[in-house]
Amino acid sequence: MAVTRLIEPQSLKDLLGIAFTDAEDDARLIMACDAATSMIQAHCDRQFIADTTATPRVFVAGTPWIVQVDDISTTTDLVVKTDEDDDGVFETTWASTDYQLEPLNGRLSGQPWPYTSLRAVESREWPLEYGRAVVEITARWGWKTSDATVVDYLPSSVVQAAQIQATSLYKSAEAPLGIAGFGDIGIMRLRQALHPVAASLLAPFRKETVLVA
Repeated sequence: MAVTRLIEPQSLKDLLGIAFTDAEDDARLIMACDAATSMIQAHCDRQFIADTTATPRVFVAGTPWIVQVDDISTTTDLVVKTDEDDDGVFETTWASTDYQLEPLNGRLSGQPWPYTSLRAVESREWPLEYGRAVVEITARWGWKTSDATVVDYLPSSVVQAAQIQATSLYKSAEAPLGIAGFGDIGIMRLRQALHPVAASLLAPFRKETVLVA
């Protein structure tokens, strides 16, 4: 079954030590997991949940040799095309020998990583066309293929961040007016942003926005 969340309701239920739930509890668990997934992906500007089918996206090449792209999870179904005459038609299909996927070997900082750029090789160059999006890439977008459980294809820190964020969101319903409790320094309120520990865990995975249409 394809993965759709960074944390599943049953996993959150186990983390919280909840033995029995009713329909209302189940709905809260699902919403917390969905919201945690959305918040983490937005925070990192990354699609951690990989697509199971390939779809086209267009990009602007930064240089004649490098085009930065969204995360590509696999070379399966990968198709690269360019619009050489800026007429809105991507008429030139590149062979796999015309470009090099990077990071090399699908690894960065010593761990598996999605492909985030394509380098033109041999005598090929990416068309620039005054900053227009003339590179079209059809790919399965996302961090890694989602034919396994989350813990099998995502870094452990991302999984842990999802657990922390989902737990925080679920418990927020028990905090009236956003007040989580009282401490030595007074009222402790729930944060609207990502949980600070989750944000710290996700720091290595944040990226700048890629030009995409």
